Amino acid sequence: MQDAPLEKIPVALPDTYRLLNPGLVVLVTVGDRETDNLLAVTWNMPIRKDPGMVALLLGKRHHSYPFVERTGELGISIPDASLADAVLGCGSVSGRKVPDKFARFGLTRQPATRIKAPLVSECIANLECRVCQVVDLGASALVLSQVLAAVADPRHVKKGHYVFDDGLRLLHHLSGKRFCASSEAITAQVPRR
Repeated sequence: MQDAPLEKIPVALPDTYRLLNPGLVVLVTVGDRETDNLLAVTWNMPIRKDPGMVALLLGKRHHSYPFVERTGELGISIPDASLADAVLGCGSVSGRKVPDKFARFGLTRQPATRIKAPLVSECIANLECRVCQVVDLGASALVLSQVLAAVADPRHVKKGHYVFDDGLRLLHHLSGKRFCASSEAITAQVPRR
């Protein structure tokens, strides 16, 4: 005897993106060694392993977007749940209104090795990226970038995998001010018949 199918409710089409989230929220840094900025980006994903490539969806009206166009570089810093307030601030407050978002939200610039933009020191991992292609989507752009260098906190990343033994809580954005945290890894098995 089979169980009855799970009843489901309709979801408004403009809200369907929330079903695919929560993805990791990242802090994207831009700069030219004289001026810099950072913003929170939820719509991001890896797109290739070798060479490593990532995709980010960026609003073209954002204060940071002209930096990406001009320098062709960006940093990606991966915060943990302890930085939720700073991440919300970086995603809610424009760099046009706050000249130094690092100072405003209690974050520290970490020099990058391959790009001009700084990275966020408090984050558990940092990627330095060069833009390869930009897909114009009207008000936003899909920015495809190659990873040039990456570093991670050895307490939370071993052999390229997240480990949660030391209390790691990865930060995921749900919508608005709502976040959730992942705090464990599970190992699945293929079911046997």
